Amino acid sequence: MKPVWYANSHFLEKGDAMQDFPVWEPPMGGTEQQHLFGMLDRLRTTFRYKADGLDIRQLATRLPSSQLSLGGLLQHLALVEDEKFTYFIAGQRPEVLLEPTADGREQFVVDLDDDPEVLYQRYDHAVAKSRKIQQSIIEEGTLDADSGLEFEGKHASIRRIICDLIEEYGRHAGHADLLREAVDGRVGEDAPWDYLPAWYGD
Repeated sequence: MKPVWYANSHFLEKGDAMQDFPVWEPPMGGTEQQHLFGMLDRLRTTFRYKADGLDIRQLATRLPSSQLSLGGLLQHLALVEDEKFTYFIAGQRPEVLLEPTADGREQFVVDLDDDPEVLYQRYDHAVAKSRKIQQSIIEEGTLDADSGLEFEGKHASIRRIICDLIEEYGRHAGHADLLREAVDGRVGEDAPWDYLPAWYGD
């Protein structure tokens, strides 16, 4: 029985009774590019699920041993998305990255008078924007192209930027696991299969 690749690049056997994988799940078999972006999207979704549906006090919750909070991670990863994709890859002005600098705000700090919807929307908007740039990389096959990140006269490739972002999300998804369990006991490795972040509707 031969595998069938659907538009969302997920693997099913023809006639298989199993439901299709979520759109954010990496393929069972595919190209390097499909796996890289599949891993990144699953980590984004996992993190978003861990941070989802909380009020500002819950988003500001910290563990005794750390200054991190889920709200702080939402802010931080919105900035990281903007830096990696908008600035380093697309060479555009990083609006989300510059916003806290202009306001004098520390990216990991959440105040109890902050609006949680603003935190969620900032992160969702940053990911949606990154995924549009990501789609251009996929369509144009530019993983080997130089990014805007330069060190001692050498430019990192776009592939290197994507790998760095996967590593960043891997670390912070683990932080989010511990923080969310401390907030309300939510645990689990991945988001439920029917969980779909807002950026998939864009």
